Amino acid sequence: MKRFLAFSVPLLLLAMALDRFALEAVGRAPDPSVLSHAEILKLPGWVMLATWVLEAVALSALYLLIQGRGGARWLNGLLTGWIAWIFRGPLLVVTVVGMAGLPQGPWWAMALSWLVLYTFCGLILGGAAAAAGLQP
Repeated sequence: MKRFLAFSVPLLLLAMALDRFALEAVGRAPDPSVLSHAEILKLPGWVMLATWVLEAVALSALYLLIQGRGGARWLNGLLTGWIAWIFRGPLLVVTVVGMAGLPQGPWWAMALSWLVLYTFCGLILGGAAAAAGLQP
């Protein structure tokens, strides 16, 4: 399990950082002024890194829970990514748009980009499990 975590956490961090970099490079990163009625405060870089680390560890733990039930590694990885996306994508959008009354367009665009990211992260988890020799 230590080998799996040693592979999965850094790879997931890299995937999340590359996703953010790619969105910013092509101009598709969310515009905070559209997403909030309040004054925008830019979070420090260490906060973003800390949330990515927390998310990577949580995704790895969720994968281990699902992997313990059997099944193909890549399928378990996809299932892990899609379960995580449900909470980060549609449920977040419905909550934020419904509770805060913010425009839904930018939030749904972010949720769809997260679907791609979490699908990729799920495949990374399956690959990390195979590389670590994790048994189903």
